[in-house]
Amino acid sequence: MENYPKSINASSLNDWYNSEKEDPVLIDVREHSELEIACFPKEFLHIPISKVTSTYVEELFAGLFEREIVVACHAGIRSYNFCQWSLDNNIVSEIWNLEEGIDGWSRYIDPSIPRY
Repeated sequence: MENYPKSINASSLNDWYNSEKEDPVLIDVREHSELEIACFPKEFLHIPISKVTSTYVEELFAGLFEREIVVACHAGIRSYNFCQWSLDNNIVSEIWNLEEGIDGWSRYIDPSIPRY
């Protein structure tokens, strides 16, 4: 059986942040230059997609196995690919992809975040 990333939209992620549940670990896979344009207002772990290797990601994820992980990028494509890669390489057994990425967060939750 294939394992696929779970999808979450900006509204549901915002509800999660505002709930009693433990906040997820938010991983942003955009490049550094993109973070300079638009940045999440929540705490996040930056793993540029261009730097991803199995060893690098396994080391970063080592302390996160008990936490829910949500991955974001600009529009949800690179983050989905990162999620699927993490599942395919058995780095995680469950992971969430933020649909529409930071662009969706800006459009639906926080319009003060610049769109690009």
